[in-house]
Amino acid sequence: FCEHMCFLGSEKYPGENEYKRYLASHGGRSNASTSMHLTNYKFEILADHAEKAVDIFSNFFVAPLFTSSGTEREVQAVNSENSKNLTADGRRRLQILKDIADPQHYYSKFSTGNAETLPTDDPEKLEMVREALLAFHRRHYRPERMTVVIAGPQSLNILGTTLRRK
Repeated sequence: FCEHMCFLGSEKYPGENEYKRYLASHGGRSNASTSMHLTNYKFEILADHAEKAVDIFSNFFVAPLFTSSGTEREVQAVNSENSKNLTADGRRRLQILKDIADPQHYYSKFSTGNAETLPTDDPEKLEMVREALLAFHRRHYRPERMTVVIAGPQSLNILGTTLRRK
């Protein structure tokens, strides 16, 4: 879920689509994927525009907005993705393995979410989902749990300086 939410603006860059717009306007693109153990975020952009892209990207982890309207739209996106996965053979096999796993083990838990598990049908429920996202973010999106890799045509000194400034 956080693979989507983290790109909905930050305190420094509040525009919900600012990141994707910036990348697209400078020959770039991004993607993210979540597995059982980690989330990978990646982007590429023309080298001359990398510093600002890193700044926008890093601010998602420093001070994300997680607005109510963004939360509600993303729950619908997660619900659509879950619905699509219900007929995917790989997901069906995964669910069988989860069903036979020890119910006390984290592996057995539902892993994608849907509109039923992430209710947003009234403002109070929506705020509970938003608060849960913020709590999850505070707990899990911590510097000691993250690894950053930057590659580009610049020298290692310049690439390292760009990262240290963030």
